[in-house]
Amino acid sequence: MKKVLILVSLFLGLIVLILLIQGSTPDWAHYQREYFQEQAANLQAQLSLTKDKTKKTQLQQEIKSFENRKPEIIDLVLPNGNVERCKTCHIGIEEISSSHPSNTFGCVVCHGGNALSLDKATAHAQMYGGGHPGSLNAASLSCGGTAENGMACHSGNQEAAKNEVDLVKTSIMSTKAGELSVVRRMFGFDKTNEVPGLAKGQTAALYPNPLQGQPNQKAFQQNCLSQCHQNGGEIPVFPTPNNTSPQGSQTGVKSQTENKIPANGCEVCHVLTNPMHTYIGTDTTMRSANFGWGMTHSLTTQIPYSQCNQCHNQGNHDPIKMSFAFRSDMTKVISDWKSGDANYLDRVKDYYLPGEIFAQCEVSLDCIDCHTRQDVMGDNLLHTSQYDAVHLQCQDCHGTKETLPKTNKIVNPKDLAFEEQLTNPKFPALKLGDEILITGKGEELPFIRHEGNSWVQTSRVTGKTFNIPLVYGSKCQQSLLEQGADSCHKCHDRSAAHP
Repeated sequence: MKKVLILVSLFLGLIVLILLIQGSTPDWAHYQREYFQEQAANLQAQLSLTKDKTKKTQLQQEIKSFENRKPEIIDLVLPNGNVERCKTCHIGIEEISSSHPSNTFGCVVCHGGNALSLDKATAHAQMYGGGHPGSLNAASLSCGGTAENGMACHSGNQEAAKNEVDLVKTSIMSTKAGELSVVRRMFGFDKTNEVPGLAKGQTAALYPNPLQGQPNQKAFQQNCLSQCHQNGGEIPVFPTPNNTSPQGSQTGVKSQTENKIPANGCEVCHVLTNPMHTYIGTDTTMRSANFGWGMTHSLTTQIPYSQCNQCHNQGNHDPIKMSFAFRSDMTKVISDWKSGDANYLDRVKDYYLPGEIFAQCEVSLDCIDCHTRQDVMGDNLLHTSQYDAVHLQCQDCHGTKETLPKTNKIVNPKDLAFEEQLTNPKFPALKLGDEILITGKGEELPFIRHEGNSWVQTSRVTGKTFNIPLVYGSKCQQSLLEQGADSCHKCHDRSAAHP
């Protein structure tokens, strides 16, 4: 009995000792060890597939380096002399972008928080947007650069087009004024596109009494106006095996109680997501995050059509029932997305709703290739219809029977077009004297160039080039009075049923 008691006491003492040792090890050390182990395992997998002796030796050295590496506090010293320790925990975090290098900007300038703290709660206190600095309620401090650093980034510039943070708050995707206006006119409350009392920058989801007390007003506010706008609107997340809703419901986002993901302003477009909205990068601290994150900690201007479809083309809102219904083929759409569809027919069937008509260029290109900066991020005006908000018409690129597309010769080395070189690696080289396309409203389209007798478009996403067919000199019998996309679609007809 005495021996048993001694053994039990030793065992309990050992457990207490282990707990004390574990308790004295800070969280950041656990994160770093997990990162080292993961990197060593990835390199080991590469080693097993490598036959080149030199490469094998290199991989073996890198593996040994990670296996022998000890956790340590990482001090990031910025050019202004400030010190940040964020990467002590977030050691595996991806570089945010080539135009926002962390060794120059740091983390706090965009995220807020406490730069020197190694305690999670303290370090994350007062973060802008609760970890989502692109949220429109925090974007002025982060993306706008109006926090204590005093930088003029995407706000506070003399040139209005560079103040994206201010402009985006007026965009139709942020206000959702279009849906509010259409439904109010459908009910006969408004006679024009103007919505009485809707202020510039106000979100339609907060518009008081939008249906003047009609029985379906609450459903309209919750199931329509609260969804998909950039200013915190809920993004529809289709249930998948790894992302399920109660009872597998597919009839409305409101039934998916655990899958409500808010649209966080700038991040909705510039941080790419997968259909499950889960993080799949190399930052081990983010692995515990559930839904509502980009695939990696990276900003981009190479925005593919599939990113736009996290809100668009997921399904339909029923203006009578005031509910949202997912497309019946969403499972196939997600499956194709995961496998990376490069097939034109799949692209037509998966990402364009049944019944819609469009031209071939709209399928071959990505949304961002046609929609201009002001289309997407606003022009400081309150629009209540998509038609008014869009700055581009088919004739802007293709011309008319009587005129060629308009161009602008680059003569100013500070032209806004040159900024594309900093943010998009697919941007074709631009020099003074080059001719770029401009819209009828005077907005530049620097990815479209006039070269000799041709007009050439470069994809913002892939870098692939397309020759633009012109109406001038063709057999097209377009009417100069009918220049909207719907008019062009009467002849240039593609659909999911007839791709």
